[in-house]
Amino acid sequence: MNVSDSMTVHIQNAKSPKQAWDTLVKMYSTNTQELHNLQKNKMNISDYSTKVKNLLDVLAFIGAPVDDEDLMVITLNGLGKDYS
Repeated sequence: MNVSDSMTVHIQNAKSPKQAWDTLVKMYSTNTQELHNLQKNKMNISDYSTKVKNLLDVLAFIGAPVDDEDLMVITLNGLGKDYS
């Protein structure tokens, strides 16, 4: 398995391959979970879409881009009943 150059900065101080892997898994799972749980609530739509975009950028940066269909479902689910 190869790690992209953009990811090495996150694991360059790892003492073992397992520690490097655990770091990458944590980065992926934390950002993925945050994206899936994101709710607009009292944010204005601009802040909400910026937050979604920032999480997408992080996931793309770590090599885990979200496809368009998943993005649509996640974003619409986070809008809540005001946008039903």
